[in-house]
Amino acid sequence: MAYKINHMWHPSYKVTDLVATEKFFKDVFGRDSFPVEQYLPPKELAPNYPRDYAILTMIQEVLFDSIDPKKYVVEGRPTYEEVDTPHLFCLGFAAEGVEEIYKVCIANGIRSTDQANRLGSSKQPPITGFSKAPIFFTLPESTGLRYQIFPLSATGPPDPRADPGWKLPPVSDSDPLSLEFCSHHTILTSDPVKGLNFLVGILKGRIIHQGRNQLLETNSFYISLGDGVYELAVPTRAGSFAAEDIKFNAPFDTYHSVTWKVRDLSRVEEHLASKNIRTLLRNDNTIVTNPEDTIGIPWGFTDKLVPGDYRLPG
Repeated sequence: MAYKINHMWHPSYKVTDLVATEKFFKDVFGRDSFPVEQYLPPKELAPNYPRDYAILTMIQEVLFDSIDPKKYVVEGRPTYEEVDTPHLFCLGFAAEGVEEIYKVCIANGIRSTDQANRLGSSKQPPITGFSKAPIFFTLPESTGLRYQIFPLSATGPPDPRADPGWKLPPVSDSDPLSLEFCSHHTILTSDPVKGLNFLVGILKGRIIHQGRNQLLETNSFYISLGDGVYELAVPTRAGSFAAEDIKFNAPFDTYHSVTWKVRDLSRVEEHLASKNIRTLLRNDNTIVTNPEDTIGIPWGFTDKLVPGDYRLPG
C-alpha cells in the first residue's frame, strides 16, 4: 500500500501558562486560539482523556498545539516532562497509510509509543486515547526528534484544513506581520543522519538545498515534505545561539524555531518594535526575535525563500 505525508498536522509546544500563550498569539500574530476540547470527542466517549491541557492556534497553514505538560496526563501517566520556560519540542504529520508507515518504521528499527508513552507492538501502531485512530510517536533515539504520525482521515473541524476545498489564505492587508506562509521549521542536530533517514528515507521528503546558514551559524539541510520545509541544522560554533539551544533536548535533536515567509519585512520590524519585542539575529532578509520576548520561541521572519522552494503565496 502506498503512503504519503499530506501536511504538517501541528507543531507541539510546551508552555508554562496557557492564558499568556493565548494572549501572545492574539496580541502579536492577531490570531485567536481555541481550546483543544473543541477537537476532542464527547467526554463520555473518552472519559479518561484530559480536556483542558492545550490550545490550538491557526496561523496561515500551520496549526500550533500549545500544551501545558502539567495538565497532559493520559490514563494516569504524565506524558511530558515539565519545562521552566516554554519551548518547541515535537512535530506531527497528517498522513495517508499510517499503518504502512508504522510497518516501514519497524522494519528499519524505529520504535514508537502511544500517547501514554507505552511502547508500541512490533505489528501495528497503537490506538490513541481519544479515538479509534492509529497514532504513534517515534522515539528520538531512532529519529533524532520525537515525531508524531496522525491519520489524515481522523482530522476534522475545527481545523479548517479538514475542508477538502481549503486553500492557503492570501496575505491580509490588516496583518501587521504580512504573513504569506511558513518558510521552514528548524531542527537543531549534532547528527543529521537519523533525521535524514526518517524525513527523507522513510517519509519520502526531498532535499531541496544544502548549505551554510550564516545567520544561525549552522550547516543545514532543507527538506521539502508534505506542505512544508524542514531545516536540519548542525551548529558550527560553540557558544552560538544555536549551539546553546541544542542543549534543550540533548542528547537528541531540538525543535528550535519557526520562520515565516512575509511580504513586507519592514512592516514586520515596525510591528515587533511596537510590541517591545527585541531582535536577536538579523540580516538583510531575515529577522529573528528574542525568545525572551516571544513566549520562548525565536520566531523568524524572512522575505526570501529557501533555495529550491518554489511555493507561492495564496
